Amino acid sequence: MRQFSEEFKDQILKEIKEVGNITLVCKKHDLKRTTVMNWLHKIKNKSKISELKITRELNRKIKDQELQIAVLTSLLKKTYPLWNNEKPLS
Repeated sequence: MRQFSEEFKDQILKEIKEVGNITLVCKKHDLKRTTVMNWLHKIKNKSKISELKITRELNRKIKDQELQIAVLTSLLKKTYPLWNNEKPLS
């Protein structure tokens, strides 16, 4: 699998805009059309992809915090009767 620099990708995408033919540019540079189409897809959906990554990270943090809350609540119920709707020890 070949790796391409961001500069090279930008050059190819610019050339596609100028020429107006993806297949022609791909043949000229010996590139697979699907590879270039993936580059185009990523450029067009960059903000959506970024939002999805942020959403996944935030959801993971929420789940972690929910677990922490459940554990701490459980500990409080065991330690302090008021948390368990019991009368205080006095």
